[in-house]
Parts: sequence; C-alpha cells; structure tokens
Amino acid sequence: MRLTGITILLVEDDVDNLEVLAMCLEGEGARVLSAGSIAAALAMSLGRRIDVVLSDLDLPDGDGCALLRQLRSREGYAQLPAIAVSGYSQDQWRSYATTCGFDRYAIKPFSIDSLVASVASLVASVAGLRRGGADDENAAI
Repeated sequence: MRLTGITILLVEDDVDNLEVLAMCLEGEGARVLSAGSIAAALAMSLGRRIDVVLSDLDLPDGDGCALLRQLRSREGYAQLPAIAVSGYSQDQWRSYATTCGFDRYAIKPFSIDSLVASVASLVASVAGLRRGGADDENAAI
C-alpha cells in the first residue's frame, strides 16, 4: 500500500468522482478527508494534519486556487503539497494551476495508478526537502 500513513484532503464537487477517488486512495492505505466545496474542506481540515491536497479547480463556491491560498495561509501549511484535479486539458488551465501554487496537475480521466504514484512521490519529495534532500520537479500526471 503506497499511501499508508498519508492524510489526503480530497476536494471534488462531483459526488460520484469523490466517492470513487476516496475509495481508491483508501485502498492504497491513505486516510482521506473528503469535501465537496471550499467551505467544507476548510472546516474539515481544522485541527487535522494534512499531507497533501487533491482539489478540483472548478468548485461550487470558488476554485481550487482559492482553497489552496487559504490552506497555505494557515500556520504550518505554507508548503502544503497540492495536486490540481481537473477536466480541463488546455495548457492555460495547467498554467493557471501552476501559477497559483499547485505542484502537479492531473487531467480527468486519469489512471488511479498514476495518481497514487504522483501523490506518493510528491509527499516523499516534500519530506525530503524538509530533511534537506533534493527537490522533485513539477510534474503532470
């Protein structure tokens, strides 16, 4: 199980996608905090340790960039790893997500295996940076 010990804040407004992604990530050992909006994600994340955020860009109460800014403004989360999950495949959306601070960009539909590998490598690279290791380059899924 490649995600054992990792807590993921998963933010997706499509209930079916949210449930399937949560089930797949939990099947790899992750603890998944699921939310369908920015407000729910912010409330759910209070007082909890989060290792990585997976957020849709298009949410009912704003976009994933607004969520990421708010999360990273919290003490201890300035470098919170994040992956944008989007149905938008145009380069402008990837650029937008990167500009607002997402570390990676996953275009729906994507392979769960590649998403799990990306989450694991992103969390490992951030842990390595905290210990003084080398950085993993920005990547797409």
